[in-house]
Order: sequence, then structure tokens, then C-alpha cells
Amino acid sequence: MSDDMGTFRTTMEIENPARRGERRILEQVLVATGAELSWIPAAVLSEVGIEREKRLREPGDMAPLGARSLEGLNLRVDRILKQLVDAGPAPAAADLSD
Repeated sequence: MSDDMGTFRTTMEIENPARRGERRILEQVLVATGAELSWIPAAVLSEVGIEREKRLREPGDMAPLGARSLEGLNLRVDRILKQLVDAGPAPAAADLSD
């Protein structure tokens, strides 16, 4: 992918919330803000005890980290430094009572 698209790769860990402490590291994960969803290889999901709901990808496909995951982790993309950074405080709700 070209640099002008603002994409880069990062390392991430995945953990099953029902089996805390058992993590797998994924290296060279593509940060793809244009992708809505993230895709994790089936073998990694199986290793941490997460069952797949859909079978849409083939072995060897890249594992993009999509916009929903970035939002859920409260991260934003610094396109200049090509890294993920804390998006700061997330307001729970706006007060519109005025």
C-alpha cells in the first residue's frame, strides 16, 4: 500500500476475555482506517479459545486492524508518525438540557 493512503503496520495482542492472561501476539498487522472490521487469523482465534462466527477469509490473508477496533480501543492514527495514539477522554454523553 502507498504511504499517501496513511496506512502502516503495528504489533498487537489478542486475548479471550473469558481466559484472561492467555494472549497471542500478532506482528505486522495492517492499520486500515478504511476497513470497518478487523480480521484475525483463525489459528490465532482458536489458540485463545475464541470461536469464529463467519468463515470469510483464506489462509495467508493479511490481518487488518479496522476502524471499529480502533474506536473501541479509544485509539487514533497519527498519520505523520505512523503510529497509534491514545484518543484522549471519551465523553459519556453530552448535556443538552440548556
